[in-house]
This record gives sequence, structure tokens and C-alpha cells, in this order.
Amino acid sequence: MDNLEEIKILIETNYNLSVEKVSNITSKSLKVSAAQHEYVLKLAEGNDEFIMKQLFAYKSLPKNILPIYRTRDRQHLVPCRGQFFYLTDYVQIIAVPLEKQLYYYVELLNDLHEKTRLMTDISDEEISKIYNKEYKRLETSYSKLQKIMEACELKKDRSPYEWYFMMVYPMIYRMLQQAHEELKKFYDLLKRDHKMPISLIHGDVNVANVLISEKDTYLINFEKSLFSLSSLDMYYLVEVYYQVPGMKSIILDYVKNEKAAILRHYFFFKSLLVDLSELGESLQDHSLINIAVLNETLAPHLLAFQVYNEFNTPTTTTPTSPQGSST
Repeated sequence: MDNLEEIKILIETNYNLSVEKVSNITSKSLKVSAAQHEYVLKLAEGNDEFIMKQLFAYKSLPKNILPIYRTRDRQHLVPCRGQFFYLTDYVQIIAVPLEKQLYYYVELLNDLHEKTRLMTDISDEEISKIYNKEYKRLETSYSKLQKIMEACELKKDRSPYEWYFMMVYPMIYRMLQQAHEELKKFYDLLKRDHKMPISLIHGDVNVANVLISEKDTYLINFEKSLFSLSSLDMYYLVEVYYQVPGMKSIILDYVKNEKAAILRHYFFFKSLLVDLSELGESLQDHSLINIAVLNETLAPHLLAFQVYNEFNTPTTTTPTSPQGSST
């Protein structure tokens, strides 16, 4: 994208625009000024399937998804030197704190999920395939957890890492138990209804993919989007941003407001399922670094566990005295 004059000619040739100025934004996007309007020419990554998905999202949320402009030949992509580009609107963004960005991001994701949700039929064979695949992952984590714990128990001179693992073992085991319960509830609802709620999910959790202007917010970059269970977007959000202050409240609000119980169960299953594959197979190296690796592995699941416990804890009210009573 170094030759801006070539880009200018490319735009004028393919679009009905008289370009006044072209300038670099990033290595993959350029700002285009033309006819008292500002656009962005972006490099299309991956195949062109995302175009249809972004257009579907735009039709569902026209206020919060940017359009993709057609060329004179009614195409959405423009070829240039073996690459493809597309033209969309430029948004003048404002700076907001990360927690606020996440709030807007989740708000947009929820709107996208709700507006694009479809109930699809699912057969017994498909249900069993989904359950068996997820249960195998759960079983692998159970097995790995027990294997490490048994090795720790057999050691006489335990390292700090081994003592620490034995200390957190009950908590990990409880999370896996609850993940198992949530998977069973998810499976039971699938078996009962033979329906699965599918939405267009964004699939690329990054606050850089939400643009915040003075007037509106926009969700961009649909290259990794797909039709799946909307719980996945929220699961990825916890995995990436669990350290952000306020994330617990954001996720708790999500599960409280999610009307489909099946999606809540799948979210809790995914977020409580601790993947222990990152921990070494052997127990020969037990430096303090391994404790840090374990903590890093557990951190997003601990946040989800806090949300799970709070969501599933019944609220109690203190009885009040009858009004107007006398003693």
C-alpha cells in the first residue's frame, strides 16, 4: 500500500468516486477522502465468505455495522497485485477506557446474536456427535488432573509447585464437576427439543473490532465470523479479557439477560472446562514459573466460576415487620 497514487487510480477506476486524498491508516487499511465523504479501503483477509456474513450482519444491524460498497461492476472486492480490497465507511473514533470498550463490545455482540438467531433442527445423531466430542475433552481434563495429583501424592519431597497443585486441586475438580453438570443440561435440552439456536458470531474477540464515535458504535472485521452458538463469543471474551476490572459484572449481566437456557449452559460448560494440556506431562521441572503457568491457565476459569456461583446462588430477602403492628 505504499504507492498511494496507484491506490487512488484503483479506487477511481472501480468506484464512482473522485478521490481527493489517500492516506495510510495501518498496513492493511487506507483512508480515502472523496466527494465530502471519508471511506476506508481495507485489505480482505482470508476467503470472500466473510463479505456475505458482514452483509448479513449489516442487514440485521444497519446502524451498527458498516456497509461494503459495490464497484461499478457490482462486485464487493477489488483485485490489486494478487490481493483483494473492499471499500467501507471511515469512522472518527474517540478514546474511551478499556472497560467501557468491552461494555459496548458485549452490547453489540448481544444485538448481533439476537438479531441473527435461527432455530435449527438437529438430529439424534448430530446431538450425540456434539456431546461425545465435548465429553471427550472433559474426560481428558479429568484424566490429566488425576494423573498429576497422583504423582504429587507419591512424592515424599514435594516442590513448591507440587504443594501448590495439591492445594488448588479441589477447586479445579469442582470446576470440572460443574462443567460436566452444565454439559449434561445442555445435552438434555438438545435431546428434549431437537433444536439448536444458531447465530452469526463475530469470532474475533478484540476491542479493536469495535469503533466508538461521538454518536454511535460499530462492529467491524468479520473475517473470522461464522454461524454457531453465540455462547462462544462470550467464552472467547472471558479467555482474552478476564483481567479487566469490571469483567465479572459484564459477564454476570450477560448470563442474567440471556433468555435461552441452553446457551447459558453451554457458556458455563466452555468457561468452566479447565484445559490442563498446557501443563507438562512430567513432574520433573517444578520451578516457580510452573506456578505462574498454572495460575495463568486457571485465571479465566476462576472468573467464570465466580460468575457461575453468584448466578446460581439463590437470593434471600430479610422478612420485614408488618406495618402498623402494635406491641
